[in-house]
Amino acid sequence: MLVMSMSGASSPGRTYPRGCGFFDRANAILFGWSSAPGHSSLSHREAVLDALGSLSVPIIADVECGHVPPYMPIVNGAHGRIVHSSSRSELTQTLG
Repeated sequence: MLVMSMSGASSPGRTYPRGCGFFDRANAILFGWSSAPGHSSLSHREAVLDALGSLSVPIIADVECGHVPPYMPIVNGAHGRIVHSSSRSELTQTLG
């Protein structure tokens, strides 16, 4: 599991982590909320799918974590189990 927020996005002239093997072991990607402004021609969701959609892993957007409330804590280095459906979303984290 990998969690990203918009503050981790690349800027012009920087290499996006996808090409550097950053996602090679990802089983899923959780994408948190952002206070960054959208762009008139591309929403945050569209940008994520454009950048990461070819990875062949589930991408779950609008997760209640990131740099805006409610700031759900996700422990760096923890193992996570995700259950996500139209009626339920749950993240269980374990250390070790």
